[in-house]
Amino acid sequence: MNYIRVWTEIDPQDVQDHIVIVDDKFGFCPNCKTPGIDIKEMKKCPGCDREFKYVTSREAKGARAFEIVMRTRRKLPDMIFVDYDDYEKMAGRKKADSLFNGI
Repeated sequence: MNYIRVWTEIDPQDVQDHIVIVDDKFGFCPNCKTPGIDIKEMKKCPGCDREFKYVTSREAKGARAFEIVMRTRRKLPDMIFVDYDDYEKMAGRKKADSLFNGI
């Protein structure tokens, strides 16, 4: 199977509410900050019961990005891979909006 990057409009709140950050073997829930979630059993967070639908990796940058994405997709084929930089920008915008809306 071949892969190409596709841009599609997606609800940022849905991504924010259902994403897990992974490295090679473990995941991290950005909601409750639970580290060390076994990638083999990654359907829900054991700490906060968050359902995972999206996955990203801090390591998926530069020349190794394709390798990291493919390895993650093999391990978690039912999840949608989100570019980490895009996720960080979205999360940063949400934090900034909440700060300035409180003023």
